[in-house]
Amino acid sequence: MATPSSICYSIITSIFAATAFLLAWAAEFNCAFLSFTSDTSTFSQPITVHFGIWSYQFWTVATSTGGSVIFETCHRYPGDVEVDGSWKAARAFSTLTLIFGGVFLLINLIASCIHPTRNTSPLESTAFLLASIFQGLSLLLLNSSLCKNNAILYTLQSDMSKLGNPAIEFPETCSLSMGANCAIAAIVFWALAACMSGMSRVAERREKEESEITEPFIPGENL
Repeated sequence: MATPSSICYSIITSIFAATAFLLAWAAEFNCAFLSFTSDTSTFSQPITVHFGIWSYQFWTVATSTGGSVIFETCHRYPGDVEVDGSWKAARAFSTLTLIFGGVFLLINLIASCIHPTRNTSPLESTAFLLASIFQGLSLLLLNSSLCKNNAILYTLQSDMSKLGNPAIEFPETCSLSMGANCAIAAIVFWALAACMSGMSRVAERREKEESEITEPFIPGENL
């Protein structure tokens, strides 16, 4: 049965896992996983375009008598966008991260609420470690066509030229944006959660052995 030392490790595990889950959620469903920033020589201010795993940044212009207002929103990718192998893998692994990490985080929180002195599941640390690995593999998006030879970006450049605007030059490869940074942070927190879960199991075993050793012997008790 868990005692204060192992309970402390368990609480820290829950905190790290919850933080990792929130970061992983933001990384997968934010439309700013990676970005392209135009050269400053074209306009007075550089233009930054963001792309996510499932959606991308889109601008909506609302025009009225008082002027125009630009709204930045997230839109799903068009159906004709080609999703290559690296992109598909990033989607799959980011989803697996939420499944593995989320399920065991939920079990951890429910078990802690129902029985604070619970014994840590031997599968918990493995699940969090797998979540960390899967989260790292979601960075395969940086090796996909979304980061290199981005068709949507080429379409944007073409549309701007047709409207008579100066040519916009973007770098050939993408840069990390908020989503990718969240994914990297989630990798660390999933790994920390796995370590704390393992330490909790070790502490529970040690405390159980100590309690058995220090338990007073009563003659005739087992007769």
